[in-house]
Amino acid sequence: MDITKKIIVAHRGAPTYAKENTIESFEKAKVLGADMIEFDVRRTKDGVFIVYHDGSIQGKPIHSLTYQEMGQIASGQGFTIPMVEEVLKWSVGKIKLDVELKEEGYEKEIMALLSGYLKEDQFVVTSFNDSSLKEIKDSYPSIRVGLLLGKLKNPLWTRMWEFFPTKRCHQAKADFLAAHWKLLRFGFLDRAQRNHKPVFVWTVNDEEMIGSLLHDRRVDALITDRPDLAVQLKEKMARFSQ
Repeated sequence: MDITKKIIVAHRGAPTYAKENTIESFEKAKVLGADMIEFDVRRTKDGVFIVYHDGSIQGKPIHSLTYQEMGQIASGQGFTIPMVEEVLKWSVGKIKLDVELKEEGYEKEIMALLSGYLKEDQFVVTSFNDSSLKEIKDSYPSIRVGLLLGKLKNPLWTRMWEFFPTKRCHQAKADFLAAHWKLLRFGFLDRAQRNHKPVFVWTVNDEEMIGSLLHDRRVDALITDRPDLAVQLKEKMARFSQ
């Protein structure tokens, strides 16, 4: 794979420069040259789709709080939690998106929202939830979806489904695999290649590893907290390869 075609995905924006999953962080990632921005989707008690990673804030579950209550808590901590719609409006014509669904049950609603702002080639949807991906592909077959792999704290038998995800990938109708870098053992990348599944690798922050994966033809995209470093290395390698 041509190094210039490697996709640099900014994990929750540029968290070393600004609070993760905020417009400020996304804007910085864009300035730094990222090709795509990854962010997390959750839904509040009053049905607002927000950009937030954790399932709770100050010990309170997100699903038990309204968007206004979430905003008040975040404001007290010095940041703003954006609505998904705000991010979509901001991103149009600027950068592509990697939209991670953290929960099940609102796939069609979020797809309607995404489709209202973005063309099909301007975003992908990822999730650890196989059923979410299948539901999206059943209703929107042309949307690219990726199966997230890497919950390494799970029991051994569950981890085996991550190292050998071919059946899961087929059942979820996933177009690509988004694997934690620790999974890149025991022939993972070779199996993905044999099954014609592109691979996104997360979350890669080590300079040596970034360089190695940029050179690896079996890897299509790197998801990183350090998009500035990844972009610099990609540009440097591209110059040397000319």
